[in-house]
Amino acid sequence: MSEQQQHDFDGIRYRIERKSPTVFRVLFSVLVLWAVFFIAYYLFSGWSSEGEFARKQQAKSAMLAKQPPGGDVPAADAHREGKKEDYIAMGKQLFAERCISCHGADAKGGIGPDLTRKEFKYGKTEQAIAETIAGGRPGGMPSFQNDLSREKIEGLVKYILSL
Repeated sequence: MSEQQQHDFDGIRYRIERKSPTVFRVLFSVLVLWAVFFIAYYLFSGWSSEGEFARKQQAKSAMLAKQPPGGDVPAADAHREGKKEDYIAMGKQLFAERCISCHGADAKGGIGPDLTRKEFKYGKTEQAIAETIAGGRPGGMPSFQNDLSREKIEGLVKYILSL
């Protein structure tokens, strides 16, 4: 058998290359050098995710310290002017606009918890519900402090308690 027949499969002739193309060798070398410099930079530059987290926490603490006292969580005041039915109606409308997507149209839960239960994880008082709506809770409940006024939060609280 000749050497050409040894490398002729199904009519396709194969060339045996001993070295990879120069372009590939250059690109591979550049990639290896980049990886070495990248790793060295992050190992020796002093950067760490813990340090970055600590800086973000300090910035957040400084921002919260600048806020006026008493403005962080609106309290649900039972002696506000207006009828309870008006607040419940406003709360029902706000619930339909903002809360149905997580708590369901019947408030029986979905992504968020069931709001018709007798007890809530963080309490079922007006104050506790207002804090949950205003400040949010870990695990998915967003904060509506900047989106809703005290009156609207109170309406939502009254509606939730009426369920």
